[in-house]
Amino acid sequence: MPDQTRIRVAQGDITEFQGDAIVNAANNHLKLGSGVAGAIASKGGPSIQRECDEHGPIRVGAAAITGAGDLAAHYVIHAAAMGDEPASRASIEGSTRHSLELADQHGIKTLAFPILASGVAGFPLDEATRIMAETIRAYLAERATQIEELTLYGYSAADADAVRRVVDAVSPS
Repeated sequence: MPDQTRIRVAQGDITEFQGDAIVNAANNHLKLGSGVAGAIASKGGPSIQRECDEHGPIRVGAAAITGAGDLAAHYVIHAAAMGDEPASRASIEGSTRHSLELADQHGIKTLAFPILASGVAGFPLDEATRIMAETIRAYLAERATQIEELTLYGYSAADADAVRRVVDAVSPS
C-alpha cells in the first residue's frame, strides 16, 4: 500500500483518462444520459449501460462499478450524487466515499473523478469540489488504501483552475 495517495488536478475529457478507473457523475437509476454519463456511453459503448441496468437503481449517495467497455480505463464507478433526490452535500459525500471504497475493493490504483453534481445537477463547482476534497482527505486519513493516484478533472481550463484552487486550499500544508 502506498504511503501517500497523490492527488492531482487535470483539465480535459475524463473519458480519455489512462488509468484503472474513472468515476461517472451518475443518477441513481444508472441511466447514461447527458454530461459525463453521456460521454461515457458514447465513447465506451453499449456494454456499460447493459451492466448499469443489472445494478440499478441504487440509492442516491451510493455507487456501483462496471466494466469500461471501449474506454482506456478498466472500470467505471458510477457515483449517484443525484436522481430521485436532488444533489446535496450528503449525496456528494456519500457517493464520493462509496466510490473510493469500491476502488479499494477492486484493487484500483489510479482513479479519476469529475466534480460530482456540478454539471447537469447544477451544484456550484467550488462547493462540490470542496465537499469532494474534504471527503477524499478524510477517507485517506482514516484508512490504508491501494489508491496511488487520484485525479480530479475539470472539463474546461477555467474549471480545472477552480478545482485546483479549492484542492490546494483543502490540502494540508
